Amino acid sequence: MKKILLEKLIYKNYLKTSLTSLLLIEVLLIFIYFSVNNNMTTTSVNFMLKDIKENTYELVESRIENLSNKFAQVENLTKIIQNEHEYFFSNPKLFEYKTDEKLFKYSPYGVYYKYIENGGSSLILSRNTKLTKSLEDTLYKTEYFDRTFKSIVQSDKSIIAAYFNSKDNYSRYYPYIFDIFKVFPNDLDMNNYNFYYKAKKENNPSQKPIWTDVYLDPAGKGWMISSVAPIYNKNKLEGVSGIDVTIDTFIKEFLNIKLPYDGKSFILGSDGKIIAMPKGIETVLNIDEVTPYDYKNSLLIEKTIYKSDKFNLLNYHDEKVAYNFKNILASKPYSHKITFEGKNYLIFSKKLEKTSWYIISLIPEDKILEKINTLKSDYQKLGYLIISCILMFYLLFFVFLYYKAKCLVNDINKPLMKVVELTRNLGKTKSIGKLENCGIEEIDKLSDNFNQMTKELEIRTQKLVKSETKRVLVEKLANTDPLSGAYNRRFLDEFIEGYFKIVKREHSDLSLLLIDIDDFKSINDNFGHDIGDEVIRDFAKLTKSTIRKNDLLVRFGGDEFLILLPNTKKEASKKVAIKLVNKIDEFKSLNKDKKYNYTISIGSASYNKDDNCIDDIIIRADEALYTAKANGKNTIV
Repeated sequence: MKKILLEKLIYKNYLKTSLTSLLLIEVLLIFIYFSVNNNMTTTSVNFMLKDIKENTYELVESRIENLSNKFAQVENLTKIIQNEHEYFFSNPKLFEYKTDEKLFKYSPYGVYYKYIENGGSSLILSRNTKLTKSLEDTLYKTEYFDRTFKSIVQSDKSIIAAYFNSKDNYSRYYPYIFDIFKVFPNDLDMNNYNFYYKAKKENNPSQKPIWTDVYLDPAGKGWMISSVAPIYNKNKLEGVSGIDVTIDTFIKEFLNIKLPYDGKSFILGSDGKIIAMPKGIETVLNIDEVTPYDYKNSLLIEKTIYKSDKFNLLNYHDEKVAYNFKNILASKPYSHKITFEGKNYLIFSKKLEKTSWYIISLIPEDKILEKINTLKSDYQKLGYLIISCILMFYLLFFVFLYYKAKCLVNDINKPLMKVVELTRNLGKTKSIGKLENCGIEEIDKLSDNFNQMTKELEIRTQKLVKSETKRVLVEKLANTDPLSGAYNRRFLDEFIEGYFKIVKREHSDLSLLLIDIDDFKSINDNFGHDIGDEVIRDFAKLTKSTIRKNDLLVRFGGDEFLILLPNTKKEASKKVAIKLVNKIDEFKSLNKDKKYNYTISIGSASYNKDDNCIDDIIIRADEALYTAKANGKNTIV
């Protein structure tokens, strides 16, 4: 049964009759207020998110359309180059290049290159390719490519280069690069670069213009992408032609789109790597965009260099973020709410159809919800003010009810608290005290009964104390040796019977030391029995200070003692024996003024599974003690 104070019981009845119905009505009104407020906030947030999503997609879609047109334009230009170059290689006799001017020579490193800047392309031939008369004629004839290259590059500021890379490992590159052999590796191998092998048949069976991944331009133009197309002559690959566009072009023309609420966009490749991102995204992702490559102080680029894995969001350190991007790239449902470095963002994605890229837009949630949270906060503050006023009203009402209840209870509670106080001290003090009558019949009867009970309790307690004191004294005398204060043989027999059964059942460790004071008879004969008794007392005192509290010291005979060591192996028992011998030696060195000294011999033994009783262990310990005596005493065996 649940207990309650009398004062609280009366107060509780007051509360039920006076406040319950009113309190329920007020709580219901507050609940309705906050529910409506929360519903309005949720509706506003959903409406705003929907509007932001539509606006973001609309803005991104317009830029995607522009970007798609840009891709289509570059692809068309690449197709023009492809058609021109395939016609060139299919009809080489139609092209002649007559000039008395020598355009090519060997560099100091043995590389054949174009050293004359005639307004056209630069050219470099790998030193691993043997220069034949036929190849040299082809190099001169490809000067015809320059007119188209120049027109394409100058027609669009986003295009920075046009080129043809041959299967014979030479590259014709527009615009002209002075000392091109210092830019490209001397042992140039086109198969090492993505702008060549991406267009080959195994990677591009359609033989149409395709786009490369982002790579570092070996010609010194930085990070870029290329639209490349294979050049075939009767199903034989002659090389790859291409057009270069830098990543900066995308950032300037597309990624700086102004999204609502300071949103930012970046481009993500199908492999999860960031293609391009503005400064704002660098801060969000805590990833710095690649810095311009130091071409002057770095080695020549002998193969394609891609962006490092730190730009791969599929390996992002937050697994939830990485999982969300995996779903985006797999065209699976994904969460439109994402967290970077503890800050929440809304995320929207749109695929760029001409490529395998995705336009990812991030809008900070706190910017979106700022106005809504302000309105929500105002509603909440108003609600809290209403609650505060109600609580203040109830608090004042409670105080009034409490005062009235206290006045009502005081006359009843005061004598009852006296009973409680005396009951609390019952058994703790000698004098319990007496209850006085208060004039209330029921309480006065309770007081009389209590006074009679305490009187009888005091008489019985005195008798019990005397009886228990006598019993404890008799038990102690029966189990303790009066001279040494150690347990006697009677106690050992009573204790060990039950304990040995536990040791045998639990397979516990048990050791004992059987100790004999060497030449004790001589001490009695030479110094008297008083000195002998003093030796017994000193030894018992030293032993008790040496052993553990749960170890038992038993006076086994006149000058024989037994130490029972529970949960102790034989090796550990010998350590106890050594410690005891050292203690006696220390005692002798500190008490040199005494006219007598003594030593001890110790025999040790431990329980084994064949033992049936304690006597089996004592017999082995006695044999060990006998051996110790035979070995010259003051010995441990």
